[in-house]
Amino acid sequence: MRQLEFSRKRLAGTAAAVAVLAAITVATPSARADEATGTPTPTASSVADATSAGTTTTTTTVPPTTTATAPPTTTPPPPTKTSAPAPVPAVIGRTSSVLAIKDLQVRLKLLGRFPYAITGIYWSAVDRSVLAFQQAQKLPQSGVVDQRTWDRLRALTASPTAISRTAASSSVKDLQVRLKLLGRFPYAITGIYWSAVDRSVLAFQQAQNLPQSGVVDQRTWDRLRALTASPTAIPRTAAAASVREAQLRLRAVGRWPYAITGVYWSALDRAVLVYQQTHNLPQSGVIDQRTWSRLVTDTYRPGTFDAYRYTAGLRPVMPSLASLDARCRTGRVMCVDKATRTLTWVVNGKPLMAMWARFGGPGRETREGTFYVSRMYEYVISNLYFTPMPYSMFFSGGQAVHYSSNFARLGYASSSHGCVNIADLAQVKSLYFQVRVGDKVVVRH
Repeated sequence: MRQLEFSRKRLAGTAAAVAVLAAITVATPSARADEATGTPTPTASSVADATSAGTTTTTTTVPPTTTATAPPTTTPPPPTKTSAPAPVPAVIGRTSSVLAIKDLQVRLKLLGRFPYAITGIYWSAVDRSVLAFQQAQKLPQSGVVDQRTWDRLRALTASPTAISRTAASSSVKDLQVRLKLLGRFPYAITGIYWSAVDRSVLAFQQAQNLPQSGVVDQRTWDRLRALTASPTAIPRTAAAASVREAQLRLRAVGRWPYAITGVYWSALDRAVLVYQQTHNLPQSGVIDQRTWSRLVTDTYRPGTFDAYRYTAGLRPVMPSLASLDARCRTGRVMCVDKATRTLTWVVNGKPLMAMWARFGGPGRETREGTFYVSRMYEYVISNLYFTPMPYSMFFSGGQAVHYSSNFARLGYASSSHGCVNIADLAQVKSLYFQVRVGDKVVVRH
């Protein structure tokens, strides 16, 4: 039994020794690792004590409360290269076309930012003006006409459209007519708004230093109308006789179906406007000189009797010297024209007075040719017809120039007995006191 107990103790001691050796073997690499981490390792005496005691020791690894690790080495990022900001793209710059620069200058001038002449040259004053505009508009202050600056400038200088592509044909015709008058539209007047109209408008704007939109805005339209305006020939305040003449002439061309009253009312405006539209004239609705000249041309042939002026109660138009007989162009002459039914008083090549005249009827015709005043009577009665002949100026036997109350009363419904009758008493009286015996009288047909 003792031997058996001894053997058990011996076996237990052997097992304990083996266990201690195994622990040392295992702990050795751990100690090396602990050196790297700074963790405390068991000492050799503690191992010997455990061996001598013959007891089994369980080693428990306790984590350290603090870990002393070396700070990691960090590599700083490479420095960032700072580059200059990209230049702002210019819409209009120093190398732009003259027309583009003119457009810029015009728009700046409209806003009071460019007090200089419109030249189309991009110089330092343009830079300053652009910068001042950008400052006033709270835009990026580059001094460069970039897209944002240009859009704002165009918006602030825009004008409402006056005639658009969808405008009425009559309005487009008016536009084409006015452009044609200024040599900007060489095509037919059609009332159709096509690309040539755009080009013509743009060319007009460029020539007139207007914003170059190619659109007929109000500013462009006002300038176009001003440049194609014509002086008013017969205004609303014209004398009744002038209005009657206009009504008579419009009636002759089929544009006046109303009575001849001499009153200027709205129907006359409409009649004039329609006449202008049908004759490709600027459509003002006003009887301007251009419209009046066309209307007279359509209703009167030069060198003939102008019944419209006579019927309206107006005096004849003063003829030009070139339209008179060559014999009337020198000296002091009463120039009588049977074709136009007029007498014109001419002194040294200058027509001074023109008046309606009436002549002898069939079988008692007024003689034609060159004559001279032989005698003058302020008041005389005809020996043959016993009719008064005030302000008589005799030139061929018993034929004379004189006032006729019959002519004043009946007009051309009657005729003279061979004399040259004058119906305007004031005119013939004035003529009488200017004519002298010996002055020339030319009667022609």
